[in-house]
Amino acid sequence: MYKPFWISTLLLLLVGVTQAQPKHTYDHPKYDINEVSRVSTSQNTVTCIIYEIDSKHFAYSAGDGNKIDVFSVGEKAKMKPLASYVVTGGKKTIRGLVADTIDGQDYLFAGLKGGNAIEVFKINNDGTLKSVFVIEDTPETYLGTIITLQVIHMKEASYLFAGGLERPTRGMSSFKIGKDGSLTHVKSIADNQEIFTDGIIGMSIHRIDGRTILMTGGFHDNGLSSWEVFEDGTFKNISNIADSDTRFLNGTYPVISSSIQGWNFVVVGHRHHSYYKPTPWVKDRKSYYYHGDAVSVFMLNKEGELIPRSVFIDDNETMIQAQTRLHRLPIDEYYDLIAVATRDNRSIQLFALTQQGRLYDAGKIKTGLPVYYGLAGQVINDQLYLFIGSVAGSEFVSYRLDRIKEKD
Repeated sequence: MYKPFWISTLLLLLVGVTQAQPKHTYDHPKYDINEVSRVSTSQNTVTCIIYEIDSKHFAYSAGDGNKIDVFSVGEKAKMKPLASYVVTGGKKTIRGLVADTIDGQDYLFAGLKGGNAIEVFKINNDGTLKSVFVIEDTPETYLGTIITLQVIHMKEASYLFAGGLERPTRGMSSFKIGKDGSLTHVKSIADNQEIFTDGIIGMSIHRIDGRTILMTGGFHDNGLSSWEVFEDGTFKNISNIADSDTRFLNGTYPVISSSIQGWNFVVVGHRHHSYYKPTPWVKDRKSYYYHGDAVSVFMLNKEGELIPRSVFIDDNETMIQAQTRLHRLPIDEYYDLIAVATRDNRSIQLFALTQQGRLYDAGKIKTGLPVYYGLAGQVINDQLYLFIGSVAGSEFVSYRLDRIKEKD
């Protein structure tokens, strides 16, 4: 029987799409979460990272004290205490730990929330630290109550972007990172009613067609912004999306990036303002109205504009109430694993993020530890691991993620 050309073409396209889908018996990957190791920290944990040097892994943890704790991380995520370091200037709460390589040297950048400053540490090959530079806040640099740091590498230089939390003036700054770890101020922008830089807690980046796009989440002003970063460390605003009854950006908290099959996504969590007592720093007094908890997914187009893609709304089967930290781990070419840590649920919730930009429940565990931004992850010898620290105590724990075998 004769088929018109357009029907034949459509059938071929449909066959191609069907063949491109992952062949799992389950609709998506699922995991068991098993504790591996537990150690004690000098204080509670409000920020932590895992960093690799010469195939060796180290954990860095800090919180509402003046110390950064360092742990060695073995091949199976078994942790051992290595050292502790007092930050410059005595007692200062610490936030936003970020580590990266600058001109062949590894550095750790620490936001000194209580000291309105950034301290830079040289990371030695054995994971130990040496303080090399401190930059304090000025009226132009918006480092007051510093929370979030993000390293961005350009072709000829690297930059540190910084966002603070509470002060009369809010905004975002960029600093050029020197070979010696020094920071030189490049540009700052003050918050206004159009952009979302009031209380930046989450930042992430995407590279799209040779352009560098930075995303920032505004905790106080309930929204998400995207920015283009230029070779000289300057930046300009591209797009902005505010909270709504369907977008779930009230108290925007963690912001992470994911790219699957050429599609660029931004995954955003939030800690709703209803979890806090009314305070004068929230611009929108109506934002205390509770309209639910959810994890939101946005897509970035080639211009770097944010486009709402999907939301996963909390239900009786998931544990995402008042999420405070997200972490991405790669699964395969079709999925990324998104781990969600919570303070209220005291849990880890896993989601599988698909190439369509949708989230599916991939496992969960009640940890018993309230997490307040203290979540990190790492792939070690092809095994996925997560690390969390308690905001209410001195426990720091590693977990192994075991993929549930597919049925025959």
